[in-house]
Amino acid sequence: MSESSGAAGVRLTIPAHAPYPELARDVIVKYAEYSGADADAAKRLAARVEALAAKIGHGSDVTFTMEARDDRLYVTVAAGSRHEKVDISL
Repeated sequence: MSESSGAAGVRLTIPAHAPYPELARDVIVKYAEYSGADADAAKRLAARVEALAAKIGHGSDVTFTMEARDDRLYVTVAAGSRHEKVDISL
């Protein structure tokens, strides 16, 4: 996938039930690749985000906020009053 300089931030809120978690995973992978991550790093990030969403979501809707800046990609996972952030180098 072609690289972009300065990908815009994205916020995605999904329902907890299928097929939406799988859709969110695909969006995270594509956003990471678009932001400059290689395919393997993008998949590892998505797996980390998916595990985090399952941990803090507990069946609730989950919001993912993705932002690329300073050669890093940050993903914040939020559900209810809980939120945690993961990141990777680009």
